Amino acid sequence: KQWYTTEYGILKEREYRINQRMGLRLKELNTFDTIENENLKVKAQIESKAIRLIEFQKQVRREVLSCMQRDTTLETAFNSKLYKRAKKQSLREARITEKLEKQQRLEQERKKKQKHQEFLNSVLQHVKEFRDYHRQIQHKTLKIAKAVRIYHENAEREEKKERERIEKERLKRLMSEDEEGYRKLIDEKKDKR
Repeated sequence: KQWYTTEYGILKEREYRINQRMGLRLKELNTFDTIENENLKVKAQIESKAIRLIEFQKQVRREVLSCMQRDTTLETAFNSKLYKRAKKQSLREARITEKLEKQQRLEQERKKKQKHQEFLNSVLQHVKEFRDYHRQIQHKTLKIAKAVRIYHENAEREEKKERERIEKERLKRLMSEDEEGYRKLIDEKKDKR
């Protein structure tokens, strides 16, 4: 008996009693079918049909309440399009709409192709710049390598000339019988080794 004290329990008990009364009233109204008075008979049929439609009425009330709650939420309060009924289109409007959709589709395809073409052009431009950059780097590298090679060739030539000059001077002193200068040149040669 504790469930009577809660709100839910009280509502359930109330609903149970109302259903019991309706059941008893339906039995009572079914006995009116045998009555000869047409007026009372029609009233009894109307009341019995009304009692049978109670569940349907409850369902309709629930649907109306849910629609009202949905319509009073913030989403629908700011979005007035939810209140508008969809307009039926005539054949002319449908053709115009179809034509506009086709134009939009064509415009989108054109923009897509243009964007793709711009992308391809940018890729080709990048390829050109990439090749030019690396061609310049290669040219600079070759130029530096050539300069280094020429430097080493010149240094080697100069060194060879210097060796030949020293050798000629040594031979010249040997022929002139300058023994002291000759020994000095030989010592310098040994020091260089």
